[in-house]
Amino acid sequence: MATMESRAVDGDLQALCDAAGVVTAWVDAWNRPQVGPAEDLLGVLAALLGRDLRTRSAIVAATSDLRGDVPAIEPVVVAWDGLAPPIEVRTAVTDGVVVLESGGEVPVRIDGGTVVVPPLPNGYHTLALNGGDHTAWIFAAPVRAHPAPHGVLGLISPTYSLRMNATDDVGIGTLSELAGLADVCRDAGIAVVGTLPLLAAFPDQPSPYAPASRRAWNEVFVDFDAIPDWSAPSPIPQGDPRWVDYDRTGAAIRESLASYARHVGSSPRLRAQVDAFIGRDPEMSSYARFRALADDHGRNWRAWSDGVVPDPERIAYHETVQWLMDGQLRALSSDLEARGQFLYLDLPIGCHPDGFDIWDRPELFAPASLGAPPDTLFVGGQDWGLPASIPSLSRLDGHANFRKAIARQLSVAGLLRIDHVMGIHRAWWVPHGAGATHGAYVMQPTDEMFAIICIESARAGAGVVGENLGTVPPEIRSALDEHDLLGMAVAQDGVSEPRPNDLVALSSHDTPAFAAWWEAMDVDDLLDLGVFDDERADEEREQRWTAIDGLRHEFGTDGPEDTRDALMTWMAGTPAAVALVNLDDLIMEHRRQNIPGTDWERPNWRLRHDVALDELAADDHFMDRLRAIVAARPEPQG
Repeated sequence: MATMESRAVDGDLQALCDAAGVVTAWVDAWNRPQVGPAEDLLGVLAALLGRDLRTRSAIVAATSDLRGDVPAIEPVVVAWDGLAPPIEVRTAVTDGVVVLESGGEVPVRIDGGTVVVPPLPNGYHTLALNGGDHTAWIFAAPVRAHPAPHGVLGLISPTYSLRMNATDDVGIGTLSELAGLADVCRDAGIAVVGTLPLLAAFPDQPSPYAPASRRAWNEVFVDFDAIPDWSAPSPIPQGDPRWVDYDRTGAAIRESLASYARHVGSSPRLRAQVDAFIGRDPEMSSYARFRALADDHGRNWRAWSDGVVPDPERIAYHETVQWLMDGQLRALSSDLEARGQFLYLDLPIGCHPDGFDIWDRPELFAPASLGAPPDTLFVGGQDWGLPASIPSLSRLDGHANFRKAIARQLSVAGLLRIDHVMGIHRAWWVPHGAGATHGAYVMQPTDEMFAIICIESARAGAGVVGENLGTVPPEIRSALDEHDLLGMAVAQDGVSEPRPNDLVALSSHDTPAFAAWWEAMDVDDLLDLGVFDDERADEEREQRWTAIDGLRHEFGTDGPEDTRDALMTWMAGTPAAVALVNLDDLIMEHRRQNIPGTDWERPNWRLRHDVALDELAADDHFMDRLRAIVAARPEPQG
């Protein structure tokens, strides 16, 4: 009887997972079939549905409710190339129009139980039936995104790591240093200037991948030299100049910016410019109010007292710094475009749980975090602590959060990398209180998310890269190709020719730089952290020596530097659309930007380069090496 009961529960659980869009079986990064344990599936379902599912009757009832809760019309319809499919309506309809994003109206034809929509211009439109009793979003999107650059080389570095020179430094790289990196690229003939996310952050949160908002900028990167009649804060003494001291450096920068904001407030001319910026982008007013409240009451907005009122001076501060960052980034982007270069930015997959994007619409998020199952990049699985968006509720909202995040980045980026692009097809959810390996995949409205990417890419005239490393379902690879988005390939572990629609790189911010990889320093670190035991560490080192021997044999090289140069030249000569070189690899950096799965155990996201940009620009050997890599690239196409 117990066996029959368990089989019945298994069947009921499968039915609920199917109805809710929770994946019960998948293929992992090692091509091994996996089946989700019942406990993990139930944990994800409870977070997704907001229901107690500890009994069989609760599971059956939830399945029945989901199957019975069929809307009169789907909340989002995708019209690829402006052509919407016949839209099924499950209620009587007498009339309808499409209200265009521009404000105009287009009549539709009612044909029995379907609505036939005429061709539409690209954009986010609203279908209104029976005088608005029933509505749906229509995303009219080009099938293909704006073409990414092809046949070009890129150079990437975190902005915070950069130094302009050895003496004039505020303790963190800013947009001034990013512009300096762009100048080095220009002198070497490099088109793509890359950096990590520049998004808003809480003062004590250094990770650019846990932003306070994906829809605002981080003011610590303001270029003080670009502010007329204002000076940068004095160099800030630090305990160890090799690392960013976010406490002292950030505080000094924000204090100087607060003084500037008061100066702006006393200048009708400057304040009018800030007001005009807020008028063009009203969300920045709401963001500034949120940050002002967080400044005074702590970032955990769930604990704020009812009726709290933000400090007007702090509101003015956050409005001012967003105005500064927006203007400076647009100016940098425009300068790069004028000389044939592209700013390459990165969009994180989510927002800090205490962030503005969550506070703005908390009902859209579940008590679960986004992450990744065990894969070749991190065998222990990952819990990123970023709140998971509930797909059904996001659809009702027209995926406004994602739309705004993409648009913000593409307002300045000529090429945008979407971190963990697999998350727009299926997202790994880790219920609060569970470990990173105890989760399950939740299916996402993939077509709708790709439609947003294509609309925003076309509007901005910018290319998009989907970071598809790790556990990648075949649907993602097909979608990237269909929508003309680049994928990614990492060349560090071996020579495997990337595809023409790939961005190929030697390393990333989540992998050791080449010099550290060569010496297996990452294996030693993971052993020290307890992620590896001695046996596993020995196996990893053996695999590393085998990989290194393979590279040396392939290229006829001996040491790390000549092997690195050979790898970069090989990358440049492949048919990949973009070959991306990491500055950490070029300067033989041994430290890591980030160790996935760690937080304060390691100084993640703090590394400052020992060598300054002006030294690199004056180093003939360094510049000749860059030019040689550029020379190996195919001729640009478009």
